[in-house]
Amino acid sequence: MLVKNDRKQLSFLFQKSDPFFEMGYKLLEQEKLPQQLSYQRKQQNGREKLIYFIDDPNLVSLKDMAERLDSDEVSDILYELFLLIEEVEKNGFMKRECIWCDCENIYYDMQAHRIKAAILPISGAVRYADGRSWHECLEHTVLMLAAGLEEKKATRVEQLAHMLTADAITINELLSELEGFGNGKSGLLADKKPQSVQIGLKLYYSGKDKKLEFIVKDGDFIIGKSAEQANGIIDESVSRAVSRRHCCITKLGNRFFMQDLESVNRTLVNGIMIPPYEFMELENNDILSVADVEFRVTLFEYAIEKGGR
Repeated sequence: MLVKNDRKQLSFLFQKSDPFFEMGYKLLEQEKLPQQLSYQRKQQNGREKLIYFIDDPNLVSLKDMAERLDSDEVSDILYELFLLIEEVEKNGFMKRECIWCDCENIYYDMQAHRIKAAILPISGAVRYADGRSWHECLEHTVLMLAAGLEEKKATRVEQLAHMLTADAITINELLSELEGFGNGKSGLLADKKPQSVQIGLKLYYSGKDKKLEFIVKDGDFIIGKSAEQANGIIDESVSRAVSRRHCCITKLGNRFFMQDLESVNRTLVNGIMIPPYEFMELENNDILSVADVEFRVTLFEYAIEKGGR
């Protein structure tokens, strides 16, 4: 659908007589999102054409300047990118695919310290010229930006983007996680503080004259038999069927998600086998089976220390 990018403007040509276009265009006119590039509507051979202007000297393609951004700027941009998804979807009519999210065509306003993008009055799935889907394009853009963060944060952002595109989490949950990344530079992340009460997860196993208890409060928690690679270790005195890196529990907000890490003897939740790398939310009193080791899941509240997370 991208007709032209000549470094001065982005041009998009739309199908004739699309009722969604008219309604979407009216919403764009009414809402005037600050991240929207300025645009002009024209007719070309009976079809609608939107021209987005990128000739402002303060606008630089994210792809061209990603390596020049510091971590605070990257945190702001990532937060604003996902915040834009929330804002676009607020009206209940437009979808996230309306954001043209190719990193070459998202711009950073050097003066305002925020992103600018083309928001299109379109419906249905979007596939880019290189064959990527909209979600693949979003993940590619996030991956490029995350390279400017420290390794732990970068890994977390990439994971969050994947969970969002897999519909495992909501955009609000993702934004809440990013709020813990710092104050940034634009003020978007200012005064964002974690809740004083958090939810933790306890796994308890009792059998074969052995007892195991694992506590998960933050980040990723890997279960397996390798003392070098796992946080929760199940040694061979408990089971020989557990893989070195068997499964991973990820905390997001106050929810917990399990992923099987391509284990040999699989991971089950309440007797249901979970395909490798698919997300399954764990709830209170669930039974998590790591091969032949069955854990009871218990969720509990705890207060975080002042200044902590």
